[in-house]
Amino acid sequence: MTTSQVQFGPAVESDLEAAGVVLSRAFGMSAGQAATWMIEKVTLEETRVLREHGAVVATSMRIPMGIWLGGASVPQVGIAGVAVAPEARGRGLARDIMRRCIREMHERGATISTLYSAMHPLYRSVGYDVAGQLFSARVPAGMLASGDRGADWRPMTDADRTGVETCARERARCTSGALDRGPYVWDRVFNPKDGPVEAFVAEGDRGEIEAYCVYRVNPRTDGPTSGNARGKVMDLTDFGYSSGNGLQRLLGFLRGFSSTVGEIDLADHPGSPLLASLPDRRYAASVHDPWMLRVVDVAGALRVRGYHKAVSCAFVLRVRDDLVEANNTPMRVQIAGGGAEVERVKDAEARNAVALDVRHLAPLITGMQSASQLSKLGLVSGPEACIEALDAAFACSGGPCMFDFF
Repeated sequence: MTTSQVQFGPAVESDLEAAGVVLSRAFGMSAGQAATWMIEKVTLEETRVLREHGAVVATSMRIPMGIWLGGASVPQVGIAGVAVAPEARGRGLARDIMRRCIREMHERGATISTLYSAMHPLYRSVGYDVAGQLFSARVPAGMLASGDRGADWRPMTDADRTGVETCARERARCTSGALDRGPYVWDRVFNPKDGPVEAFVAEGDRGEIEAYCVYRVNPRTDGPTSGNARGKVMDLTDFGYSSGNGLQRLLGFLRGFSSTVGEIDLADHPGSPLLASLPDRRYAASVHDPWMLRVVDVAGALRVRGYHKAVSCAFVLRVRDDLVEANNTPMRVQIAGGGAEVERVKDAEARNAVALDVRHLAPLITGMQSASQLSKLGLVSGPEACIEALDAAFACSGGPCMFDFF
């Protein structure tokens, strides 16, 4: 397959029908749903296609947003909708379109990319690796405890949107790996494909949104229950709180449903204040999905990531990257005051560098695995003092976690 036979680029209107068929066959949706996904949700500008002899044979989608790392919002590109036409499979087209996407991201200044994987070997072959998890919990509604009685909540209006987004960021910025949502993810919150939802807000003393929740109440399906919970199941599809008082108000509001709702499903950090506040262990928690990350621009990602202000250290990093040549230059990293200075150095100055593949930088930069852990597995090498410096630089309380599936 030559370059002249395969073209990569943004989708255009004439691609809609063929790209819709590729997506519908891969994801079990109608061609109309696929077209809506491309046009209204992602946009054609952010949809990528591979054309072979002019025919669309593969797709992928770019979702610009942010990811919270070390208390800083790092601009990133989420990837979704990777699909290959059934008649074109087995020829490496999924890997081809991903390689092209990564190089394009680097050329356009992206630092990081994330995705939810249906096929780990594919994405690992182009530099992604598991870097965090999406946890779900099922909590008996009657177990929620709060001194707040759930008063003074009201339905959310369009005028509350900015306040709700601010409240969501307050919750997310304290969790490494949480998304700093863009329009695509916010649309999934309020217009989910599973059906309509209700949204309520609680205002603080200054009129700010102190807490909010988005939910639907579903009839119970057959399956196990947590403890003695009975009744319908509430899908708490999104929630946020900006303070301890906001959390108490949220717990009080949700407990008000306990006369009809047996259990509440939600996505949260496993060590979150909400789950930590429960008076009993009778709730179920599980990994809904792991997510993968690829560092597209090593120097850029290290500069924009946040760090604990008490950490001060320096090390030289040598990354191996088969796709992005610029990432292979050794770099000296100086971390202090919550930020990092990154300077490229010559090979002669990198004798004592910490060396690793770009794949293994993914769990390190999110804090899912420490440099010491990766070193024991033979995935990171370097002086012990430098390994320990990386442990301190990328330490993450409780592990990286997203609240959203995209």
